[in-house]
Amino acid sequence: MLKELKEIKPGVGLGFLKFGMSREQVKELLGEPAFIDKYSHSDAANDATESWEYDELFLSISFDEAENWKLMMFSISSDFYELEDASLIGLSEKKLVDQLDEIDLGEVFVEDCSDNDNEDHKVIEIDEKSINFWLTDGILDEIQWSPLFINDDTIKWPK
Repeated sequence: MLKELKEIKPGVGLGFLKFGMSREQVKELLGEPAFIDKYSHSDAANDATESWEYDELFLSISFDEAENWKLMMFSISSDFYELEDASLIGLSEKKLVDQLDEIDLGEVFVEDCSDNDNEDHKVIEIDEKSINFWLTDGILDEIQWSPLFINDDTIKWPK
């Protein structure tokens, strides 16, 4: 894995990748993704999202049409990545919450997202940092984060 990508930076990006980068800039740095998926959450114009999967990096990134195809989200699923020098993937819910309290990124909200298939899914959200921690059966298996917002409509792009 790329050592320069190790650091999760809430509101900024991942290592040398920053929110707001173009698809071309990312491709120049990481190469071709293993898989590209394009989808929309509504019938509205300019609502498409393009998700790129870099399997060897355990990394998924998304670009939004509404933001002129700028990089809008990171999702990682490997304990290689660190937040404030702490590797979090694989931690139990309690250890994760304790670690997040120590890091002190803001108020922690826990939401049960389980369905009726006997699977235990939860998300721990820290809205102030636009970061979500996804747990399956009590173990953190994915961290997902987006840029920060100045208000509901204005993104605070990193410099």
